[in-house]
Amino acid sequence: MSNQSLIQVLSVDCNDESRLALQSFLTKIPELVLAAHASSASEALSLLKDTNIDVALVDLGVPELDGIALTKQIRQSHPNVRVLVFTASDRPDDIFAAMDAGADGYVLKGNLSKALEMAIRSVRLGAVWLDPGIAKQVLQAIETAPSTSRVLSTGLMRLPLLPDEESLLSEVAASSCTDGVCLVDPSFLKKLRRFSPASA
Repeated sequence: MSNQSLIQVLSVDCNDESRLALQSFLTKIPELVLAAHASSASEALSLLKDTNIDVALVDLGVPELDGIALTKQIRQSHPNVRVLVFTASDRPDDIFAAMDAGADGYVLKGNLSKALEMAIRSVRLGAVWLDPGIAKQVLQAIETAPSTSRVLSTGLMRLPLLPDEESLLSEVAASSCTDGVCLVDPSFLKKLRRFSPASA
């Protein structure tokens, strides 16, 4: 297998147990290689300069810069590297902040399964990945928001999520992700970013 067909993954996580579990998981999957591991933001940025990385798996609790700030930095300095947030947090504020920072996907830790493999492969190809647990949190945030704030900022106009968009989130929330429904169009993620409370 040529190096060009391999997907080079950088893990950014200060938790040794998580790193070892991820390493063990990835060694069983053809074409996915844990090329490097960083336990801090500065180490991650240094590795990105010197290593040919395709996908960075970023934990939100990384030291120095938090995972959100690191995601922004990676998007600015290394636009060809895809960023997949891989974290234990399912807090809506974290989800929206990660999307707003430019993350290409968000996967909950504990999901060392086919879904994580598909998420890595998908974001590498330019698709956007939504974890079912994340879709549930986004729906809950939308449903509990006051009606005046359940809108998306689109320049001077403010539009609600369309019924088919809420339906898509519901499908993702109920999915096992083996049917491809967790893959969403990048434009949909941009719309969710505009819904983010940070953008309101």
